[in-house]
Amino acid sequence: MMRIPDLASDRLVLRPLRPSDAPDLVKYCQDIEVSKYLAVMPHPYPENAANDWLEKQDKGVAGINMAITKDDTLMGIVGIKASSERDVGIFAPTIGYWLATAYWGKGFMQEAVRRLLDWYLPLEPTEKMCAAAFEDNPRSINLLRNLGFEEVRRDTGYSVARGEKVPEIIMQLTSERFLQMGCA
Repeated sequence: MMRIPDLASDRLVLRPLRPSDAPDLVKYCQDIEVSKYLAVMPHPYPENAANDWLEKQDKGVAGINMAITKDDTLMGIVGIKASSERDVGIFAPTIGYWLATAYWGKGFMQEAVRRLLDWYLPLEPTEKMCAAAFEDNPRSINLLRNLGFEEVRRDTGYSVARGEKVPEIIMQLTSERFLQMGCA
């Protein structure tokens, strides 16, 4: 299993998750304003779900997920999961993220996503990074566009928290575009 280092940016540190993060994860994930924009996060968020997810993370079966911290305070999660297109010979991982509402609107998520991409893209042989955002989440769509992601198609995704299908925008960032934008 790959050892994931702490990744520092101007204001943040992305670090591997720890069992001690569970109480904050539960608290933040129980906020419908967070969970409604995520595909697989239930609402209400079960008390034991954070420990179960952290156990999977520790075993390396939940992708690469990093705690977003400022002054060692957990603010959210940013992560990359393996390609869903490997069966057709394409390696296109997907980036995902969420931030506790108290930290919205301060540029923290863009800083965290950029830092993870700066570390990951030169490390892995991938031609593109994928992402999806529900259409009613303009903050996420704008964040992705600001980082060079481009719309590929529109579709519908299922939101477990909402219990319904939601229109979504599928986006991708090519390695070439990432380098052209002066990242990494």
